[in-house]
Amino acid sequence: MIVEALYFFAKMYADFFFSVKMVLLVGFVGIFTTIVFVLGFNRTVFSRNAIMNTLTTFAILALNIALAPAIYVISKAMLAAYQDLGIPSVPESYWSTWHWLPVALIAFVARDFADYWSHRAMHTKIGWPIHAVHHSDTHVNGFTTFRVHAFELFLMKVFTLGFTAWLGLPAEAVAATHVVAALHNAYVHFEVDIDHGPLNWLIASPRFHRWHHADFPPAYGKNLANAIPAWDMMFGTYYKAGPCTEKMGAEREGISGTDPVRLMLLPFVLWLRMAQKSISGLMAMKKTHIP
Repeated sequence: MIVEALYFFAKMYADFFFSVKMVLLVGFVGIFTTIVFVLGFNRTVFSRNAIMNTLTTFAILALNIALAPAIYVISKAMLAAYQDLGIPSVPESYWSTWHWLPVALIAFVARDFADYWSHRAMHTKIGWPIHAVHHSDTHVNGFTTFRVHAFELFLMKVFTLGFTAWLGLPAEAVAATHVVAALHNAYVHFEVDIDHGPLNWLIASPRFHRWHHADFPPAYGKNLANAIPAWDMMFGTYYKAGPCTEKMGAEREGISGTDPVRLMLLPFVLWLRMAQKSISGLMAMKKTHIP
């Protein structure tokens, strides 16, 4: 049994790390690193704060890559379980008569809609411990797009695949949205003050997203859309302001941005504190009701 389990995990990791996806990921990171330094270059890029935060981000990325095969297997199992429920959905054959362009646009909008709600869920009391890892970066730049806890990647994958599967959208169209969304997500994290003016409702800009990362209470839980700010305007989470000069990070909550191990353990620590607080509250209530 133990030998079989070890063989299973060894094969799973070998198949993943020597796959085309991994080669593409390494290539993307390399190209993206170059773009970040070219487009986001300024005197702060080589500040001690920037270097420490960027090294932490790459450490988190490495840990996530190590966990990726397991997350992939669990995600596939959950998607299969969802499909086994037999929930009525749009048949994939429905889209076969459509031109590829509108299907791709619909897939992108659908994905972003699912991302908005999964992102919003992670700004709740229960979800925040996972998402706080992403917000811990005190020097937000293009690399921050890689600072995401493995649990967050898993939850967003479940939200996205569940919704697009319900719509019956072709796998090729959904896969294409992943590429576009990844590039745009990197763009909005760039350390540049770019605003889209009259198109602010349609496509997120670095200024729009920078306010989302600001350690500034009025902007907490605002500008949640990954790509289409219209969702924030429709559902009351839009925050419009000028250039953002506020501090980044989550230091008000005592969350350090430069310890990758503590950040990967952060959700469990915060959930444990929440559980202990709830138990203490229940015990206190019980004592007050004892005759």
